[in-house]
Amino acid sequence: MSTKELPVRERRQEPKWAPCVGDFAILKEYYAGRERPFWLLLQLFDALLRGFGQVLLVNNPLSGLLIAVTLAAVAPGALALSAATGVLGLLLSMLMRDSQDHVENGLTVYNPLLVGAVSYVLIPQIYGAFDAFSCLHVLLGTIFRGVLYKLLVNVFSVYLARSLDSDKFPCTTWPFNLTEFALIFALSTRNGTNVLTDAAVPVFEMMVRAVIVGPSQVFAVDDVTFGAVLYLATIVFSPTTAAFAFLGALVGCLAGLHLGVEHDEIYSGIWAYNSLLTGAALGGNLLVLNGQTTAATVVAIVYTALVQYCVQSVFAKVDLPILTLPFVIVVSLFLKLRTDEDDAAFPRPVPVSFPEKQRHDYLATRSSALLQAARFRARWLGG
Repeated sequence: MSTKELPVRERRQEPKWAPCVGDFAILKEYYAGRERPFWLLLQLFDALLRGFGQVLLVNNPLSGLLIAVTLAAVAPGALALSAATGVLGLLLSMLMRDSQDHVENGLTVYNPLLVGAVSYVLIPQIYGAFDAFSCLHVLLGTIFRGVLYKLLVNVFSVYLARSLDSDKFPCTTWPFNLTEFALIFALSTRNGTNVLTDAAVPVFEMMVRAVIVGPSQVFAVDDVTFGAVLYLATIVFSPTTAAFAFLGALVGCLAGLHLGVEHDEIYSGIWAYNSLLTGAALGGNLLVLNGQTTAATVVAIVYTALVQYCVQSVFAKVDLPILTLPFVIVVSLFLKLRTDEDDAAFPRPVPVSFPEKQRHDYLATRSSALLQAARFRARWLGG
């Protein structure tokens, strides 16, 4: 076969993505080169909104705005405290000269933001009404999160920091979990329980509620409207991410029923959000979607529910919440399925954008490589 008989299409046609979907790259391009104070403030606001979205692994300021506005409607106090800690975390990351790419995409915002949102709910339960002491602990916890991230990168050089530096081991919400546990231990002067009353409605309807309310529990908020808006915000970023997130929430709730968990816990979305986060993370975000990664994501979702059952069984004895610990444990383990950057079974997205575009870029790169290999082979055989 001669080279002329080979396909002439060397790369796939680049699709035209809607400007406001995915990671809203056109907005970043618009900000580029604008250095006046007004534009810098807008860029900081953009990073803050992306931080709200990054809680659900959604890198889109419109999604973040949807989340923030709805959180303001259902829990204004949680929004105020999370925004304050998020801004503090953003400023600290700039002072500490974190990666500009991380700052711009809200990756230095979402952990401190979660500290504020979840502390707003947990501190009154375990400590009492907010006062100067508890507010100081929240702010110190936010500062500690920034320092902790630096320690993870610079001190733990054996495994974790090396993985972070090479972008093989995303930090996810480890800093948030460690910080929030520290706050709980520091402020635990009394126990608090959140008693749910049994609703006289069919189990099926309550299961639907559990799946919908699941995303809101990432913010420690039990609200159906907020959960529905979070799904909508995820769809704006990526329908693929939304689909895997919904699958994760559904599987988590069904697993809770199968494991004999108290129904009130399931109906409130407690058993939905960790599996939801696992589905959103592995379902096309941190791994390029193919047959292998899709199967691995489904297995990871189920495994997250099992890990949650084990962790919750231990933590319940000391009245500690599990936060997002099952999610970070499982995702951290499953990302190690990727042996290297060229792993074809579990490919790494390069560059990082959103699932649909990442898969398109991967297929285009793979097609180009196969075409070059075929041309080389044709030249060798015809030579």
